[in-house]
Parts: sequence; structure tokens; C-alpha cells
Amino acid sequence: MPPRARRSLELIPNEIARKMTFRKRKKSIYKKADELSKLCDIDVCLIIYEADQKKGRAIQSETWPQDSAEFNRIFNKYKASKDIHVPGLKQNFDLSDFYNTTKKEDVDQKFENLYPTWDDRIDEFSQVELIKLIGSLEAKIQASSKKIDSMEQNRNVSKAEEHHTNQVPDQQTCPEFGAFSMISNNTTTSTL
Repeated sequence: MPPRARRSLELIPNEIARKMTFRKRKKSIYKKADELSKLCDIDVCLIIYEADQKKGRAIQSETWPQDSAEFNRIFNKYKASKDIHVPGLKQNFDLSDFYNTTKKEDVDQKFENLYPTWDDRIDEFSQVELIKLIGSLEAKIQASSKKIDSMEQNRNVSKAEEHHTNQVPDQQTCPEFGAFSMISNNTTTSTL
């Protein structure tokens, strides 16, 4: 007996035949899900959307198992498992997870290339050269610390100066200002 010819997977043009095929295949997939669940003792759930071909959108969704509490338990277990990383198990990814992971790996690789944490030449250094390297690094750390302290002091001084210049002077706080102008009702009067 020759093997069956492979069916081409394309839209069934006759709407009645298409709906009959949908019902038969839906019944078959529910049966397969039930068998898989019982034979392998695993949780299985399905979400099937029946489409309105005239409007081109889903009109009705069905879930399996039909008990909504059981379906919600399985679905929530699936959603929670996406957030947990278990070594040795494959991770569930959607497109955004894949993009974010790939992007982070690219950034990490570029950062490692720009700022390597190790130089293989250091493996060849003698003990004396290593001691000199450590001394040089400690001197650079001290110089960097002094630079940071100096920058913080300059920032604090400039903040204090800015605060001082933003205050409005008056005769009580600044007696050296003998004359000042007062603006009221679009007229300016000077007083001494």
C-alpha cells in the first residue's frame, strides 16, 4: 500500500467544509490533549480561537480543560514558570524576552571588549613586576580618590555660592547697599 499523499496546508475555500474540518480537528486536538495529560501525568491546557472569516477576527475562544479553575491553575503555573530559571531546563522565551536577552549579551560583550578585566601578559610577570604593578595601581587609586574629593568640595562650594547669590539682599542683611529701587504699580521710586 503506497503512503498517503501529503495534504497541502492552505485555506479551505468552501466555508461549510472549512467549519466542518475545524470542528473535527478541534475535537481531535482536545482528545490528544486529554490523552497526553493522562498518559504522561502532565498539565495541559489549550486556548482555541474560532475566527469569523468575513470580518477576519476572532469571535469566540474556547479553553481546555473546560473547568475554569483548573485552566487558570495551569495557566498561572505556566506564567510563573517563565519567571523562574531552573538550571538544566530550557527557558520559555517570547520575542521581547529574546530581544532583551540578546541586547544585554551584546552590550556585555562590547563592554568586555572595551574594558577588559584581565590582560594575558600579566600571567608572564615575575614577582617583582607584580609588586611594581600593585604599587602603581594603589598610587592611581589614591590619586583618583583625591580627585573625587576635590571635585566634591568644588561642587559643594559652587552650591553654597549659588545659594548665596540667589538670596534677595535688603538693608538689614546688606547694610552696604545704601540705595535700592522699589517697583510698585508701574512706577519706580528710589530711596536712600
